[in-house]
Amino acid sequence: MTMTPLSYDLVIQGKDLSRSNLPADAAGLAGFIAEIAPGAVRLESVNPLTAEPVIGRLQEAGLDAAMVRHGLKLTEFRLLASDLDSTLVAIETLDTVAKNAGYGDTVAQVTEAAMRGDIKDYAESLRLRIAAVKGCPVKAFTDFAETMPYSLGAERWVKSCRAAGLECHIVTGGFDEVAAAAAVKLGANGFHCNKLGIRDGVLDGTVTGPEENGGKIVDSDGKRHIVEQLAAERGIPACDVITMGDGWNDVKMLEYAGLGIAYHAKPRVRALIPHQINSLGLDSALNWFADGPYWAERAGV
Repeated sequence: MTMTPLSYDLVIQGKDLSRSNLPADAAGLAGFIAEIAPGAVRLESVNPLTAEPVIGRLQEAGLDAAMVRHGLKLTEFRLLASDLDSTLVAIETLDTVAKNAGYGDTVAQVTEAAMRGDIKDYAESLRLRIAAVKGCPVKAFTDFAETMPYSLGAERWVKSCRAAGLECHIVTGGFDEVAAAAAVKLGANGFHCNKLGIRDGVLDGTVTGPEENGGKIVDSDGKRHIVEQLAAERGIPACDVITMGDGWNDVKMLEYAGLGIAYHAKPRVRALIPHQINSLGLDSALNWFADGPYWAERAGV
């Protein structure tokens, strides 16, 4: 039996991008170029090896470029698992709440070092940060959750995935008070996160993980474990899973999935994860799929 070789397309996106102003080296990769949405073009039947250096130059020029299998459909996937802070939400939750409560500088420094990968033990870095905000009213987190800024296109992306039949979960090193509100706003099926120690309405300086992670803090290993568990319980193979994240502690779950997407990610993450969104919103990923715009329309967002 003869196997038909796979064909790949290169989807390039950017503000005001069109066929007429497509960089020449990119235009030369394909015989057929289609404008699939405002600011998005699809180059069909592109050689991935030839395209690799061009993709790098496009990204350096501020354009998003992703190589996808020709005809790839969103309905081929069954599970979406996404990080929350700096992915679905536009900022780092703990940093923002801590700053508002007067603990900002110390917490932000530890957070940034952890996300860069300089502090290898994420669980320890989280314990340090939570210890630093001991005494903070839990209301500071619930108030933040009511007004937190979501990333561009987050609701459209998640609800389009839901419309296409994917089960959608938030998997985060964040906390119940924020993740629950995000799940409701975005229409996610569930959330999996750490739990703040609270006594008499204020933080007691401790943090624990959820039951589905054996009570361990949700770190890099924990995120992957939770995603693997979600998939296994539903009989979903890794190739039918989409994961999204921005930080070093997301890499393992990004590498696990059939499609791992680095969203506005740290340089060390981008070096490992080929599918990236560096300039546009989360919903720009819909243009990678042949049926993406259809499901966005069906979702009504």
